[in-house]
Amino acid sequence: MKLWQTLMQLFARFGRKKPRVVLDTNVLVSGTIVRHGAPARILVAARMKRISLIVSSYLFAEYLTVMRRPHIAKRYPRFQEESEIVRRFIQANAVFVEPFYVPNVIADDPKDDAILACAVTGKARYIVSGDEHLLNLGHYRGIKILTPRDFVVNVLGENISASR
Repeated sequence: MKLWQTLMQLFARFGRKKPRVVLDTNVLVSGTIVRHGAPARILVAARMKRISLIVSSYLFAEYLTVMRRPHIAKRYPRFQEESEIVRRFIQANAVFVEPFYVPNVIADDPKDDAILACAVTGKARYIVSGDEHLLNLGHYRGIKILTPRDFVVNVLGENISASR
């Protein structure tokens, strides 16, 4: 396992192809709200063009809906401004795909199936999520499903201190 992790880290740093990644809305929102931690590092990696974000119109609409929730804006005053920056970045830089088929894989939360469909259609290598249903799946059709922390450590090759 250590060898695989080391190889993945080296490939992420020096490989020619950027990893294609689908980020769950919870990762986008968390990375927008909290400037430190794994979700924020993933957004930085996307801005630095170390990864390619794969997005469907459904997932993008979900993110826009969450961005507009008044209770989030009230609790995090800078969220609206920061989320607008992330929205513009995604629109300008993400690879947009439209799945023609959404499988019925996660019976407990069918909305998560849209993430799987986006990843398959976009030929993603990774799905990054904090969602228990997706994480319990572990992988889907060759696509690894990782927590933000695991993605940052094992794919981006960055260290994360235990306090964050």
